[in-house]
Amino acid sequence: MKYIAFVIVGFLLANLVPAFGIYEPPTKREQDLYNQLLAEFTKLDIQKKDTSDVINTFDKPLILTFPCNYTDTNNLVVNVIKTRLARFDETQAHQGDLITGGSYTWQCQITTQEGKVTNDCNNELRLNPDLLSNDTGIDTRVHQVENLVILYHEFLHGQLMIDAIKSSDKWKQDVCNKSPDGNIDYSYADGSHKIINPLQTQFASKLVENEGGQLIIKEISPAETINGSFSVGIFSKQDYPQYSNGIRITLRGTNIADTVFSSTGANVTLAGHLVNKTISGNAWFYIFENQNQTSSTEIKIIPSWVKRTAGLWSNGSITNSDFHKIIEYFIQEGMVSYSETGNNGPSKIPEWFKNNAGWWYEGLIDDNTFTNEIQYLISVGIVS
Repeated sequence: MKYIAFVIVGFLLANLVPAFGIYEPPTKREQDLYNQLLAEFTKLDIQKKDTSDVINTFDKPLILTFPCNYTDTNNLVVNVIKTRLARFDETQAHQGDLITGGSYTWQCQITTQEGKVTNDCNNELRLNPDLLSNDTGIDTRVHQVENLVILYHEFLHGQLMIDAIKSSDKWKQDVCNKSPDGNIDYSYADGSHKIINPLQTQFASKLVENEGGQLIIKEISPAETINGSFSVGIFSKQDYPQYSNGIRITLRGTNIADTVFSSTGANVTLAGHLVNKTISGNAWFYIFENQNQTSSTEIKIIPSWVKRTAGLWSNGSITNSDFHKIIEYFIQEGMVSYSETGNNGPSKIPEWFKNNAGWWYEGLIDDNTFTNEIQYLISVGIVS
């Protein structure tokens, strides 16, 4: 498999902050989510890069000391590394067309005194509780994989920098020759994700395989499109004879929109267009056996006007009345169930759903997930 950038709807790059800021502790919800994820992560029995150093810094400081050469500017370097969970910054929930899952921030205070360099780091991990909580009806197998990848991704931002402090001769030489007002290079935390992307892609693939599925990754280059529009083959249903109950596809992607699945015979294709026609789009397909007791592998095709309406409603270009046409479509097509009995009538549509409508239009949420969200709003009487 070709390993490409695997973003899981989006991650914030590791911030490199030279001094301590104001610490905001996590909410109880964030702390509980982290504890649950960490327990699951540490129990995993799959091959992955060891991140135990950064995990241990949550409980006690990691102190790494090394002497400099007699010809260097400084004599001794002491690194003190601590990590704590912090409250998620909701202003960073979106990075362009990506949804942020979390961040790992290096926050270090550097002092130089009489040839001794002290690099005192109070690092912070933040996790997006709205993304980690499965309130949208997404396939639980996909959701669990994505949450674990988010955590692994952020741990790597810490571990890779620790690895450099431990073993990079160049990094040590640079710090040993740092002037009192000089800076320390934290780029080893891999804010560009050149190292992290392939590591987390392999990790995600193994997690999916452990759940009995397969992860297919497609890169759609501008050269493969016609003025930005594309139609690419994904797989053949005949490739998965073991899925006797049918196949369920969950799509994640970046720089793709108006995505529509179609099926011709045994072949399944994805059509859509690139949001930015000058750069490639990426799509991740989680392939699992359908958990419903049915042998059908038919894929319901949702017209493009439905997704465009959702996108316009999400950014405020059209009214709630226009958006109700989407609800009517889902009901008429039998994709959601509706009953007058017990329905309390429309109330205020939650903001998270409006955001998700935009993400669905952009291809960041798959059709099954959005359909389940509409069913939920109907079931609790929020929309009718």
